[in-house]
Amino acid sequence: MKPVFGTICIQADERGRMRIPALYRTALGETILYGFKNKNGNYLNIFGQDTLNDLLEKLSDGVGVEESEDVENVRDIYMNIFDIQEDKQGRFTIPPHIREELNLTKDVVFVGMGKKIELWDKVAYDEYAKQRRQKSGVVTTKDGKPLTY
Repeated sequence: MKPVFGTICIQADERGRMRIPALYRTALGETILYGFKNKNGNYLNIFGQDTLNDLLEKLSDGVGVEESEDVENVRDIYMNIFDIQEDKQGRFTIPPHIREELNLTKDVVFVGMGKKIELWDKVAYDEYAKQRRQKSGVVTTKDGKPLTY
């Protein structure tokens, strides 16, 4: 699989349907896609079958059968993975309860992260990017955009 990177902004349609950008979809290959909301609840991870298999294998290694914090953490992950159902045009929707938890609006940002993609609400992503620039010392203009030469 070719790694995915960069950011792409799109708009969901009036029904909340969207397409994974073609560049990212091609890199993921012909696979079923899965979603998983991150622990902090500010973005959705999207990945293919191979990445899911790797994740589940790592989670299963060393986790016992007795109730423990490790078992609870693994359960939390298994409980929150879901299939992303694409229609014939390649569009998908995020389940309503997850859309609400992530505050997803019409404007969203896809972020390529190697073997996975993150889906952010644009307002949340812009705020995150602004905080990262400030933390890393990147010089910005008055409107918060990086200063370029």
